[in-house]
Amino acid sequence: MMISLTGVRRTLAASLLAGSVLAAPAAHALEIKSSDVHPMGYPTTDAIQYMSDLLDTWTAGRLKIKIFHSMQLGGEKEALEQVQVGALEMTRVSVGVVGPIVEEFNAFALPYFFKSVDHMHKVVDGEIGTNLLNKLEKGGLIGLGYMDAGSRSFYNNTRPIKSIEDLKGLKIRVMQNPIFIEMVNAMGGNGLPISFSELYTSLQTGVVDGAENNPPSYESGKHYEVAKYYTLTEHLMVPELFVFSKKVWDTLTPLDQQLIRKASVMAVEKERELWAAREQKSLAAIKALGYEVITDVDKAPFIAATEPVRMKFGEKYADLIKRAAAVK
Repeated sequence: MMISLTGVRRTLAASLLAGSVLAAPAAHALEIKSSDVHPMGYPTTDAIQYMSDLLDTWTAGRLKIKIFHSMQLGGEKEALEQVQVGALEMTRVSVGVVGPIVEEFNAFALPYFFKSVDHMHKVVDGEIGTNLLNKLEKGGLIGLGYMDAGSRSFYNNTRPIKSIEDLKGLKIRVMQNPIFIEMVNAMGGNGLPISFSELYTSLQTGVVDGAENNPPSYESGKHYEVAKYYTLTEHLMVPELFVFSKKVWDTLTPLDQQLIRKASVMAVEKERELWAAREQKSLAAIKALGYEVITDVDKAPFIAATEPVRMKFGEKYADLIKRAAAVK
């Protein structure tokens, strides 16, 4: 069944105020097991805990969520496979993990696919994002919503990056993905794939001059100690999503499905609030320590330089890219 996230949002307040959700006949109890690679206290896990509290309150304890955090049930790929077969009810994953199921999700990993955080929210909460979530059903998944994972920007220890010319010749660590390697190369740098666990040492020893990540990762990993210049290029904004097992979903009553949908919408809003606050806290901490954060950067040259990357890796998603760009 096709579900509109916008429609869910419109009916949420009215149905709760009317008491229609709580007045419906009781169904069987369910402890929803949910997996996340992040620890408790992270925006995504806190949002799922908030979702659990909502369900617990609305159903007097009949529905609740047990969170298996910090990779207790394995990585994202392993958790997703458990959800597909019904061994696990729910998980939060990056879009790259669901790319093999719905390949259009791969377009989200293209540089500057989204113009801003606000643009990203409008795209994923609208028709485009809803249709992609609905397509996950063919892979045994019910897409519940999109969560923020921050904007990735450049940092290095050589010089402040105030224009695209400042990237020229810098060795920049990227994730092991050909898109990201060519993205840095297109901007004039030298993209080098290195595991995150080796990044601090690589920066310290000069194997790379810099890297790119969101402010919380830069700050919590203390990368400012070995890469003191951080520039808000925001070249990647890749949302994450949380999904439910279709095998389990199909055993639920319409009431419970509605409850989970409603709680999911509110969990997404909570996570986005938590993430925004987390980013601002990290940026403030970096500045307080005396490290430089460059916020006034003209993104137009970065966007233009990466156009060949979007054309090469996004050729099969050309229509999706065009429709997303048209979202106002």
